[in-house]
Amino acid sequence: MKSQNCANLCRVLLVSLSVLAFDVQAGPLMFLTNRLPAAMSDLPRYEKLPLFYPHRKSFTCVYQDQHVPPIDPQAELWFQQALALDDPDVYYEDRDYPKIYQLYRQAAERGHWKAMLNLASLISSSYAVPEHDPEVAVRWVEAAMKMGVPDAYDVMGVYHQNGVVRAGGATSAYAFFQRAADMGSPSAQTFLGYKMAGNYDDPGEGFWGNLPIAVQMLECAFVQGYGDAGEKLSLIYARSGTVEAKHRALKVLHDGVKRGSAKCANSIEPEFRGFDLNDGTNLVGYVDISRAERYGEIAKVLEHYGDRLKLPNLDKILPLPPAPLPKWDGNVKTLIDAAKAVTPPPKPNPGASLEGREHLPEGQGVLSLAASSYAVTGDETVPKTGYWLATYGLSSMTKSELRFARSGRPERYRIGERFEAPMLAWLTPDLVQWHFLGDAQPVPQTRVS
Repeated sequence: MKSQNCANLCRVLLVSLSVLAFDVQAGPLMFLTNRLPAAMSDLPRYEKLPLFYPHRKSFTCVYQDQHVPPIDPQAELWFQQALALDDPDVYYEDRDYPKIYQLYRQAAERGHWKAMLNLASLISSSYAVPEHDPEVAVRWVEAAMKMGVPDAYDVMGVYHQNGVVRAGGATSAYAFFQRAADMGSPSAQTFLGYKMAGNYDDPGEGFWGNLPIAVQMLECAFVQGYGDAGEKLSLIYARSGTVEAKHRALKVLHDGVKRGSAKCANSIEPEFRGFDLNDGTNLVGYVDISRAERYGEIAKVLEHYGDRLKLPNLDKILPLPPAPLPKWDGNVKTLIDAAKAVTPPPKPNPGASLEGREHLPEGQGVLSLAASSYAVTGDETVPKTGYWLATYGLSSMTKSELRFARSGRPERYRIGERFEAPMLAWLTPDLVQWHFLGDAQPVPQTRVS
């Protein structure tokens, strides 16, 4: 289980129990906290937040990794050991959940925010762990909130929505979801993006008509690697019904599969089977059973692994048309292994001298990112010999807002070579921009008077 699973699971459980009815004018959080003892109202779970405003006019895309604190190496080791024990391929009754709980707790006590949220999820589950007190789960989420973790605000919203928090409800829940989305939580951005993508307002059914902001939120989540945002984006992109719109919608579903989204895989499979082909809304325009079968098998695997499997090399075994479909032996493992991520190379030691592509001769330098006037995507061959810098982000972002897709240092390539893969497993080469910084030039000497 990863931290995103906690929020998603709780939301699924909520939907199975009841249909959310929400009125933006009803029961503001400030009113609710006024009914609580002062000592309780000061807790993070009762933070006084602005009410959810579905008709907001602006949204600034913020990435979650800009907010989360650094992770202690020992805590990360325990966290990874817990994930390894919580193996989806092992029947859940055969997993050592007391040990998993212990490892998450050790990591959480050293400030590992993902471990905190996973620990809260375990405590709230029915698995055989030493602790099942909802209050303890809430406190772990509050600890992550105090560290400024966006996903922690999202999970706290789920706790308000599900009644885990005293005096909580839809009004306070949506206030937390809104704060989480503004802080960079891709889960919250996707949830609110779905809710605000209606053609009109229907608070009783839980949706509103604010498509421009919905798209911005969904795109922000998607560029962070949150594949499920692609399902709704595809529906939105396809609304005009043009050939270009359908192609864009199909591609975002395909890219969602790369990001590990079973929802996107389950949505793209029927398109290749010819669903709605007769009424002209099918995204492909013809039947391609071979591709449909592969997406269907991938969907089953992604459902099994949750958000723990990414397929950045999907195009090697299942490219979008018109690319020819590579041969496949019919073995699902072969299909998944071909599409899975290749373990990225370790980052160079900052204290060591830079070698290979990152090496710059002593006394020489290259252009800054701000001064670069030329960029290409990472799935192209290198068009010019010289130094390049890999970034990713939304097209609306300034260069200073872009994130580094590799080490953050210029790398030298020769014309005709292939750019190296990004160091983030979910980030596919087509989402990476390589900025040309020129070749190395002597750095002018500064005169000392």
